[in-house]
Amino acid sequence: MMLLANASVLACTGDANERPFDGDILIDGTQIAHVTHGRVAADTAAIRVVDLGGATVLPGLGDAHVHASWPLDFVFDHAAVAAAPEGRHMLDVAAVAATFLASGYTTIIGAGTTQPEDDVRIRAAIDRGWLPGPRVIPRGPMIAAAAALGGDGEMMEVAADAGQLTEIVRRQCDMGATALKLFISGDGVVPQFPSQDVYMDDEMLTAAAAEAGKHGAFLTTHARGSLSVAMAARTGVRIIHHACFLDEAAVDALERRKDDAWVCPGLHYLHQMTHGAAGPYGITEEKIDASGYREEYRRQIEGMRRLRDAGVKFVAGGDFGHQWTRHGTYAAELQRYVDQVGLTPVEAIHTATRNIGEAAGLRAGVIAEGYLADLLVVDGDPATDITVLQDPARRRAVLKDGAFAYVNPELYP
Repeated sequence: MMLLANASVLACTGDANERPFDGDILIDGTQIAHVTHGRVAADTAAIRVVDLGGATVLPGLGDAHVHASWPLDFVFDHAAVAAAPEGRHMLDVAAVAATFLASGYTTIIGAGTTQPEDDVRIRAAIDRGWLPGPRVIPRGPMIAAAAALGGDGEMMEVAADAGQLTEIVRRQCDMGATALKLFISGDGVVPQFPSQDVYMDDEMLTAAAAEAGKHGAFLTTHARGSLSVAMAARTGVRIIHHACFLDEAAVDALERRKDDAWVCPGLHYLHQMTHGAAGPYGITEEKIDASGYREEYRRQIEGMRRLRDAGVKFVAGGDFGHQWTRHGTYAAELQRYVDQVGLTPVEAIHTATRNIGEAAGLRAGVIAEGYLADLLVVDGDPATDITVLQDPARRRAVLKDGAFAYVNPELYP
């Protein structure tokens, strides 16, 4: 057993205006055994005591839109990653996993691999203790519709009908994937496939969701336009990525699923693209104009405000890994929820803690008895200043499964 003593505890119980309290956290094995205001009554001679000296403890963070295949030096060349020698590439994936953990992220949900088994292989290595990394909800390659974005089959698996889609889902689940991502809309960054395009249909998504459920897996979708968002919501998709353009039908469909579906916005990616951060890497102002991303960014902010008012839950996830959304800057997504959408810092933190736990089917993301002891220790108060979570110097340590998985070497050499 281990006692985290003299902590400032941000428990993430659900209150949007929660503030940290002075408390202790008792850990038994992989789980939280007890949380108390003030000092815990325990035989400290029989347990390991770690005095945190007033540092803030919050649940370990999570990201629901992770491409672990994208190396630390990734720009936009997916084909080069796909063609990289397998051994060297897996070292890149291992570096990404270690970066997530050192950034305070204890759970990641895959959003599509470039080499098919990247997620399942890195999860196996982490689970065996060979490599440091977060808890991985693995995915295989993204799945596209024929004659759609990704339909050339170069980077995605392709299905023309419900039968083919069901077979792909079955095969990926047999490989070890527990989250399957369908590309059901376009993306303005490829102008010939606008974001409002819709691919696949209700029959395909319903069949895919049913097949995934047989394997204890779930569906996520790339869905930027309103029609694709509404289709994803009504057919049983669990995580809907982007959801940039929303009409009444899409909002209504999401509101009906607010207990078992989550929107993963990727807002920071659009912010960076539309504010010139990608310019040095060949994404010119002309390309941004052609993509329609400026309007999409404005509409996404409006849509997120509507969804918040409707009680629809968000999960943090930002398509990180490009040089304008570099690995290790993951908590910038939370900052955008605060400074662009108007969430409180604690609401933003919930998207990366309690909501991630629910969406992933884990008893995690809350500091309470019986929850996984996946924790982040930082200096400062992220409940009042969300940018605390972006500062590596403030990040003291990360616990996963009740053990110290990362300790800041600058603080504890």
